[in-house]
Amino acid sequence: MEQANSETIITELIKNSNEDFIENELRPFLKIPSVTQNHEGINKAKNYLISYISEFSEDISEHKGKINPLILSKVEGKLKKSILIYMMYDTQPISQEQNWIGTPFGAEIKILPSPLDILGKCIIARGAYNSKTPLLCFLNVVKLLKNNNSLPISLVLLFDGDEEKGSPSLLEFIENKSNRDKFKNCLGAYYPSTKQDLNKNSVIKLGYKGILSLTIKVTSDNKEPHSAFSGMIPNPAMDLVSLLNMIYANNQFQINSLKNPYNLTPDDQSLINTLLKNLNVDEIMKKAGIEQLIEENGKKAFLDYLFKPTFNISTLKSGFLKEGTKNYVPNHAMCNIDIRYAHDISTEEIFKEIKEKIETFPKKTKSRVEIIKNIGYESSRVKKDSFLVKSLVKSAEILGFPTEIWPISAAAAPLSKIQKDLGLEFITGGLGIGGFAHSANEFIQLDSIINTRLSYYHFLREYSKIQ
Repeated sequence: MEQANSETIITELIKNSNEDFIENELRPFLKIPSVTQNHEGINKAKNYLISYISEFSEDISEHKGKINPLILSKVEGKLKKSILIYMMYDTQPISQEQNWIGTPFGAEIKILPSPLDILGKCIIARGAYNSKTPLLCFLNVVKLLKNNNSLPISLVLLFDGDEEKGSPSLLEFIENKSNRDKFKNCLGAYYPSTKQDLNKNSVIKLGYKGILSLTIKVTSDNKEPHSAFSGMIPNPAMDLVSLLNMIYANNQFQINSLKNPYNLTPDDQSLINTLLKNLNVDEIMKKAGIEQLIEENGKKAFLDYLFKPTFNISTLKSGFLKEGTKNYVPNHAMCNIDIRYAHDISTEEIFKEIKEKIETFPKKTKSRVEIIKNIGYESSRVKKDSFLVKSLVKSAEILGFPTEIWPISAAAAPLSKIQKDLGLEFITGGLGIGGFAHSANEFIQLDSIINTRLSYYHFLREYSKIQ
């Protein structure tokens, strides 16, 4: 009876404080321009978080990172064993600002254009979905629980300030064996997020793809002469295109490690069979802001989305980039590439193959080729019957929402390093409807934020009860 009364009190406390939380805590946080490379914005976001968690934690440390600081904090709960809570406070930069319906860091409350106008009022801001809203919602719930002496389990909070650059600081921190004692009391790891689809189903993804991020530069010694000389001198732009085709061409990898398709496991196939019965690809496209697919068959496109290795050129620069034309031969070209994959192979194996391809290429040209490995980590999975997954499913069920389980996410996250180096199972999930991550008009549905906060409370309760 006492436990039931306590649950009712906390539930009402979360509900009654929701409007105040959104207006006086969440929206001010979303207004901070914490783009990974904006050090002023990052510093403001970092200080905001340290001030916020200082209300309920006396054990806070800041660790210098390769790009931005990591923040580590311990919070004591009723259960002395801990759960590691991994979160990120940096965001992607802004592009195509003309397509935003509000100021990207204005955290304005607006209605999205059709077809997402059905969601009603939404907060529009970079980071609203990925992932500053879930971060602050979770911390707010922890604050309420600590103030009421009701935090069911101890926490280790880990804030990443350069996740959008591949988490180099986190990877270095975890790889340092002297830091691993900080996590020895942890039972598992959780990444709070807002993962409801447009039908309000909770979506849990049992893993993430691996990722390898590369930069390739091609240069010559020439002074950008007239294009009439193009038949007798090296052209770095043309050489870069030829080189990329040696790695990936006709929608297919040309390196052995990723040339063969991913083989679905029996567990993958079982989950996919269940998913495909009710799958609505149009709803997924609508929430992500996708207008056009490569594959006409929606279900085939969905399977490619989950399992097919991807080769993406995010930056491609060379030649005359201003208005008009200029007939000359450029002396440099560069591109940034990210490769995502579900295969059980190392990033080192993939990088080695690409490097071998590139090393054979200069024999055909006078251009110089440089390849830089930016960041990389492997794919990872968690079992469907893990305590973490069961706790998330139960937390959604308590609030009246069914759960849809996917075998993997098409995105990449550094949770594989947490799993591999710290030996902790992990999961990401939670209620709330948002979308347009990395795109214009990133949003979180206003009315769903209450369920985000309640789902985090129930997750912590359910996980501690299982333990």
